Amino acid sequence: MATVLAAVLVVANISSLNVALPELSRELGASQSDVQWMVDIYAFFLASLLLPAGALGDKFGRKSILLFGVAILGIANLATLFTEHLDFVEADPAKLIIAFRALSGIGAAFIFPATLSTITTTLPADKKERGVAIWTASVFFGGLSGVLLSGALMENYSWESVFLVMGSLSACIFVFCWAFLPNSSSPDESNLDPVGALLSLLAIGGLVFAIMEGPIKGWDSELILSCFIAGGISLIAFVVWELKTKKPLIDVRVFKDRSVRSGSFSLLVQFTVAFGFFFVAVQFLSYVLGYGPLDTGLSFLPTALGLFPASLIAIPLTKKFGFRFVGFLGLCLLCLSLFIGTQLEVDSNFGDFALVAIIYGTGIGLASPPATEILVSSLPYEKQGVASALNDVLRELGAVIGIAIAGSMFNSGYRNSIDSLQEFPSEILELVKQTPAIAPQLAGSLEDSKNKFLYEVTVSVAEGWSNSLWALFYIVAGGALCFILWAPGKNSKRAKSKKERPAKAGLRYREVTTYIEIEGARKKDRISVSQRRYDKL
Repeated sequence: MATVLAAVLVVANISSLNVALPELSRELGASQSDVQWMVDIYAFFLASLLLPAGALGDKFGRKSILLFGVAILGIANLATLFTEHLDFVEADPAKLIIAFRALSGIGAAFIFPATLSTITTTLPADKKERGVAIWTASVFFGGLSGVLLSGALMENYSWESVFLVMGSLSACIFVFCWAFLPNSSSPDESNLDPVGALLSLLAIGGLVFAIMEGPIKGWDSELILSCFIAGGISLIAFVVWELKTKKPLIDVRVFKDRSVRSGSFSLLVQFTVAFGFFFVAVQFLSYVLGYGPLDTGLSFLPTALGLFPASLIAIPLTKKFGFRFVGFLGLCLLCLSLFIGTQLEVDSNFGDFALVAIIYGTGIGLASPPATEILVSSLPYEKQGVASALNDVLRELGAVIGIAIAGSMFNSGYRNSIDSLQEFPSEILELVKQTPAIAPQLAGSLEDSKNKFLYEVTVSVAEGWSNSLWALFYIVAGGALCFILWAPGKNSKRAKSKKERPAKAGLRYREVTTYIEIEGARKKDRISVSQRRYDKL
């Protein structure tokens, strides 16, 4: 229960802010770029530090690292409440929120890997599968609960209430985990790789910054081109380093397997689309359909109507028709939902959006379980830790990329549409180009053309929405093509880990000790659990 609550806290911290973005933009005068960074900077540090934070948990104790992360997350959320009152700091409140969100992401990175690894190392074998299933469901629940909780708070209070509640929940979960969570560790399995961590941070940082700031600073500007080049070089250096180092953050050699590539690429595509869609959908619901925070949160419920039933039948369908068919079908449904979404305009209604959400949820529900199963079953027994790490990293990296690409394309479409308007004062257009949230305030000075101005801004938001969904559509289409080329068919052989157990000739095992501390006991009384790890002779 403690690990599940911690996992929910991490995911809810991502989704809860999305509903508050329109009010944050209005009250603080935050630009679309600032709003985008408020969301993406959290996911950025979570994805970048996930592997090194997990290695620290293996080395020094997962409970200790998790509690450290929860404390950092809670402090960052509570500190955000004072951004408008820090008179001694000469900084834009929006920029301070971005800084505190970065700190929140660092805390989340220490929490998330410790939750799943605690389940897999401390639960008995007969309860482990159920524990992982509950953890996976908690991740989806965390996203939905964050949206609904934030919507309810924003309907009755200000944006500060979201951070106050998240900070308070962090404090409660800290106490709960401190009281009931066992402290486990696997020092023999920890992969502390500071060079790899630094290179991955530079690679993700350079590419994400270039994608997000490209529409604002210009795609051909020296800064953006330099970031693309630096990010690309760092990515290549990361791969080379991980191939050479004895204890890599992640073993990139596993991508030689076509099945691993297909499952990994599909997961990356799915979460890129999931977080990108969610980010721009909030803009569409708020500025085009005119929904308040609570209605915006409730508008995502149709997604569950497709997601959960599809998730339940995905594995049975996979056993009958094969990975390739079911995974490809899910990605095709994702493409269909995005295509229908591009057709939504200013005169669309909730029914139109609900149709997109249901098909989108069904696509995710069908595509995700086969991709995860391919990834896990394609790797041998001794590589299951790599499979778990890949699963976590791909999800969080997808969040970063999805928000960056969708937000960037939204900004391009919206700004280009605003630039095409000629009948309004240029100073008004320059202000509204930064964010559509201030359009109602600016419209008051236009008198006779007030309604037309608001309509044109709404059209521009719809243009940005369509622009971003077309970008996500092409990403999914490419992912579907790669998946059907690489994924194993119905009659393909399963991974060696499922067929061959380590007693086979040519393999040997080594004992790896996992320590589980007993509350109140002396350090020497902690339980040591020996686990077998198998290596090629």
